[in-house]
Amino acid sequence: KAVGSSSTAVAAVDAMVFLELAAAGTAAQTVFGYNRQNFEFDRTIQIRQEILKIKLQMKRFELFRQDIRDLVKLTVDRMDLYHLVGALCMQFIIVFLTKGRVQASAPPFLLSLFLLTNACAFIY
Repeated sequence: KAVGSSSTAVAAVDAMVFLELAAAGTAAQTVFGYNRQNFEFDRTIQIRQEILKIKLQMKRFELFRQDIRDLVKLTVDRMDLYHLVGALCMQFIIVFLTKGRVQASAPPFLLSLFLLTNACAFIY
């Protein structure tokens, strides 16, 4: 009887160890499954944040490029205006040099001053 009772006790201990391991395994599986879902959720949120960050950077640099385009366009438009004003001034100066007449009774220094200012305006 002593031999049989020790094998029964060993079998009972083995069964208890097995049940404890099964319970630990089930608990570990539950914890791992819960953490896996949280990990996947967190990772999805992180990926969305990274994609949004990249999109915002792209928009930011598009705005930088647009600012540069606007500045260049402003400079070109301003130069077009300067060319127009310069051409009109040149036309007036040429008209003054060719058709503009100073009265014959004008002193010579006034005539030379008239021609000098027109020539300087033309050269400018």
